[in-house]
Amino acid sequence: MDCGLCFGCVNGARKLHCDAFRKFWRVEAASRCVVPMRGAIPTSSAPQVCDGLHHLCSYGATPRIVINTGHPASPVVEIWQCGMCRHGVTRPAMEDVSVLYAGRESEDFLARDPSWVTQIKTLAFLRLARRLVAFAQVPPKLIVDFGTGNGMLARSLAAIKSDARVFALDFFSDPPGPMEGAAYLPFEKASSLTGKVDLLVGFHVLEHDDNPGRLLHKMTDLLRPGGTAILEVPNIDCVWTPWFGTACANWYAPFHRVHFSRRSLAALFTQHGLEIVDQQNICGPTIAFSLANRLGCKPGAPFFAVGLLFRPVQWLAEKLTGRPSALRIVVRKPAHADTQ
Repeated sequence: MDCGLCFGCVNGARKLHCDAFRKFWRVEAASRCVVPMRGAIPTSSAPQVCDGLHHLCSYGATPRIVINTGHPASPVVEIWQCGMCRHGVTRPAMEDVSVLYAGRESEDFLARDPSWVTQIKTLAFLRLARRLVAFAQVPPKLIVDFGTGNGMLARSLAAIKSDARVFALDFFSDPPGPMEGAAYLPFEKASSLTGKVDLLVGFHVLEHDDNPGRLLHKMTDLLRPGGTAILEVPNIDCVWTPWFGTACANWYAPFHRVHFSRRSLAALFTQHGLEIVDQQNICGPTIAFSLANRLGCKPGAPFFAVGLLFRPVQWLAEKLTGRPSALRIVVRKPAHADTQ
């Protein structure tokens, strides 16, 4: 059977690999990725080739970066990156990440914007919602925003699709606020949607679990055959990570548990039997959040304004380097096949 421990195993490496290399790797937790032992260099018997799908990732002997998070649940983390497929993992692993989001105190639930920022974001999310709906094969009648955060995307989807039922899903028993046309459900009460969803969106969600394969399976279980899913994640190879270092918003430690490259993201979806319809480079709000982190401040209106002013430069830099701040992937569940 699969050990299910590393990104390579989640993407197809079998017990043969796991038994052969177990002595070279330290397992952090069940159903989690494995990382090299501190100070240990894999021998020539360890996997040296990684295609992001059939072989174990090779994380090397030292982490790419060490971050003091200040979070009581995980005050110091290491981020390890495969030298082949570029996939990254945050260590130490966490069996239950929900403790990180107690009280909705993380920036994922940002709800302190002044009215002018809210108005700009509302317009942007309405535009985004229209683009997302256009990817569905047929006009969607049942839409899910998986990991809704502050609920803005779910509300926007409900606003532009008044003829559809829109559900916002998240950890908590109560919604983040008035949902304005969207219905809210905690994850544990969403089983009634299984196999029925026409369009599922998950923006900056997949990277928040140490086992992205398991989380993706939960998401795609909700889709009907032929249903469409659109997910977006930060790019580990973003052009801004060298500029901002540990303050770069793409790390967002300890909340981001895995860190996708374009290659590892596509491999994960392919392994789960999903048809890749489109992949897009996205210019996200990295500058505003990274600058706030660098200055030790909470993200807010002043940083939002700076991000807007700097956005043309950000877009151009990401375009010229081919290293966007975020990656978006559009996939479809096969009409007559089970995903893994």
